[in-house]
Order: sequence, then C-alpha cells, then structure tokens
Amino acid sequence: MLIRTVIATALAATGIAALPSAAYAGSAAYTPERVCGPGFHRVKDGHRAMKTRAGAVFGHVYLMYSKRSGKNCVAAIKTAFKGARTVTGAHLEVRGGGRSEDVQKYRYYAETGHIDGAWKCVRYSGWTRDSSNRVEAWGGRAAWGNCKG
Repeated sequence: MLIRTVIATALAATGIAALPSAAYAGSAAYTPERVCGPGFHRVKDGHRAMKTRAGAVFGHVYLMYSKRSGKNCVAAIKTAFKGARTVTGAHLEVRGGGRSEDVQKYRYYAETGHIDGAWKCVRYSGWTRDSSNRVEAWGGRAAWGNCKG
C-alpha cells in the first residue's frame, strides 16, 4: 500500500493521473465477494460463464460460501449490457433445504440472498438477456455438488 501511495504521489506531482479508466472502474465495482457480502468466498467448482446458445458470454455466475455462517449465496454478474435494465436472475437450491431465486430487470447483477447450506449439496444458476429480451445467456451447475461444507 505504501508503494502504491508513493507512486500515486509521484505521478500526481508530475501531472500524470493515476486513476483507473472508467471502463475498469465500472467492471471492478461488482465482484461476487462484494455482491454477497463480507465473509463470502468463491468455492471450488463455483464459477460458470453465462453463455448464449451461440457461445457469446453475457456474464458470469458464482457460487459463494461463508464458513462463519454456513450459508451459500449466488451472484450473477453481467458483462454485456451493463447499465441497461435487462432480465437477470440467480438461483440457488440446497438439497433437503432452502431455495432462493432473484429475477428482475437489473443493471449489473442479481443475487439470491443467503441460504443455510453447511454440509449440504447445492446447485446453482444465473442468466441474463439482451436488451431486446430475445437472447438469453445461461450458466450454472444443474447437478448437485459442493456437498462437504
């Protein structure tokens, strides 16, 4: 952190801006850790691209887990049509437990909320559509997995 501060100070002194581009700032603002909240981390086999039938990627879906709370969360984050309100959804199901789904017209992401899932199998998905509501991109895991907490 000290090195970054020194470099930023030196660049500012010479009149060179050390700010990230607007495109980077917009995409970096929404990470699955930020969407699901403090204590949530990406799990093994918990990431899929949301792809159209033609293979275009419209975003990514992430399965997240908090060891502290024993809860799962799913974040579906758009990379296409960011800022435009398009149908975007996230789904999480815990075997023998709860289920959550969030589907609305969102600008950046959908998130399922937090569901108890410690030591239980889960499956998850995320999807989004283009601005004309004709093309859907889907990603996730339909099979049960991540069963060991």
